[in-house]
Amino acid sequence: LHVALAPCVIGYGEIGERLLAEAGDSIAANPYRDWIEMYSGTEYNGIMTGAIATIDRLAETRATPARFDSLLATFKQATRLESAFWQSGLDLT
Repeated sequence: LHVALAPCVIGYGEIGERLLAEAGDSIAANPYRDWIEMYSGTEYNGIMTGAIATIDRLAETRATPARFDSLLATFKQATRLESAFWQSGLDLT
């Protein structure tokens, strides 16, 4: 479950941070300002780093070479679905 959620939980934090850095002083005029500020903020950063720490901890205690391919397939599929979600919004514009 943590691997399947990683593209969303971790990805949103990374996207928010990147968009905030790119916006610079023009963030006030950005129609997505609230979203960007939420996902780039300190509170969400704690959620994101917590998710990363949980995956790292689970990998140390439960991951095996035999499970790697399955976990990788789950991550890839979740990433494809997350990407399709974002693309669907772009396709509507």
